[in-house]
Amino acid sequence: MRVVTTGAAGFIGSTLVDRLLRDGHSVLAVDDLSTGHLDNLAGSVDDPRLTFLETDVVADMARREMTSYRAEVFFHLAAQMDVRHSVADPVGDARRNVLGSLAVLESARASGARKLVFASSGGTIYGDQPRYPVHESALVDPVSPYGAAKVCGETYLRVYRHLHRLQTTALALGNVYGPRQDPHGEAGVVSIFASTLLEGRPTMIFGRRRTASDRPPTRTSRSSWGVVGRVSSRPSDAWRRPP
Repeated sequence: MRVVTTGAAGFIGSTLVDRLLRDGHSVLAVDDLSTGHLDNLAGSVDDPRLTFLETDVVADMARREMTSYRAEVFFHLAAQMDVRHSVADPVGDARRNVLGSLAVLESARASGARKLVFASSGGTIYGDQPRYPVHESALVDPVSPYGAAKVCGETYLRVYRHLHRLQTTALALGNVYGPRQDPHGEAGVVSIFASTLLEGRPTMIFGRRRTASDRPPTRTSRSSWGVVGRVSSRPSDAWRRPP
């Protein structure tokens, strides 16, 4: 099977690429390396079934290459993932997270792909909720531009499912951790805590109020297995919440 994976040089994306290649698939790996690292693909770079494309998914070249690859399945993991940055620059966040998702969806449609799997958010789409733990059927109520962009991405999945019969699945990945994770920034909280504990330094938690993003962490290997498993899911799995 031919597969397009965006965000392929990130720690989740590269783990997914490794798994796809190990399972015998051919992969077009797309990443602009703004946060990802080529070192994450070191174990797969010599595989002839891997094609790496360094570009932003919004770029015309990326859309042409993704479309012409004629993949059966798209995995869209590329994103601007810093919530603080999304607040400071909501327009820039929307360009990468809203227009980026739309560009990938259009490439999937134009290429005749069967399915697109989208990495949504395990907490920011729900915001502050009155009751915990939060069930996935809860109403979305994002309190950051990043969360709003993920909700927008999920809405576009539904539109493309209705208009173009593209099978889509949104995965709510919460606090993923594992090998290759960058220990810097808010997304690497498990990695940061592990590093500070190993160095004998105290960990620091900001604030007391619990939000939906305070979900139990998920290890990378489990996430990659689950992402691959979504390829065979039914079209009805495309939308987690009732319309």
